[in-house]
Amino acid sequence: MAKINPDVLKFLKECHKDYLPSIRNKIPEFPKKYVYPDGNFIRPVLPVQITQKKIMLVGAFPSARFERRNGLLIPVADNLSPFGEEKYFDGRQIQIQESRESLNKNYFKQLNLKVENLWITDIVKVYLFPEKHIKNCQKVSKHQFVNTHKMFKKIAKESLYWMKKEIVVCDPKLIITLGEVSARVISGDNKTEIKEFLNGSIRTLPLDKEYKIAHLAHPEIRRRNMGWDDRTVTAIRKLSKYCSLSKHSF
Repeated sequence: MAKINPDVLKFLKECHKDYLPSIRNKIPEFPKKYVYPDGNFIRPVLPVQITQKKIMLVGAFPSARFERRNGLLIPVADNLSPFGEEKYFDGRQIQIQESRESLNKNYFKQLNLKVENLWITDIVKVYLFPEKHIKNCQKVSKHQFVNTHKMFKKIAKESLYWMKKEIVVCDPKLIITLGEVSARVISGDNKTEIKEFLNGSIRTLPLDKEYKIAHLAHPEIRRRNMGWDDRTVTAIRKLSKYCSLSKHSF
């Protein structure tokens, strides 16, 4: 077993044990029994790429592993890690973690980042059911499902306690957020216009000390929106200049 810094291990153990109870305590409508269709529990997907004092990459929330049943795509298990490289057969075809593929192709190389120098995480630690997945799950399971995806902003806000602890443990030289909600919750900035906000500029984040932070669009919106894809190319180009100048530190 790989050795883990004691402070990092302490955070991971606490988050694994207490994250969901803390969310339920703050959000009463969050399901008491949070399960996939077969009844296996949905648990926090915690970082395993945990390099300290380099760059922290923060996404929105994890996806899940899926299976084809009666022609329907059903979430059946947690991802192994945030933005983890996963390939598996779903009963009909090979599935990949598309957001990670996008990071590999469109973010890491362009920002001159090496994966081994990153701490990769999500602000919300558990898979969230959208309505389209609930409809499929109801056709194959007797369990009750709640649209937790529509609670995303609220859950992200209540996850800030854990995110702050994680940042302090990681102690990054730069934080890069992916997606609007993660950026706004972590920064506390709800006023800056979105196109200006996710533009790759270096900003400051005061916590136990002052951290440097930059905000980019999430890979998923780039897949669905050509405008955001073009905008993010420009934002990454801007941020890459900072990363290149600071390369000796990262």
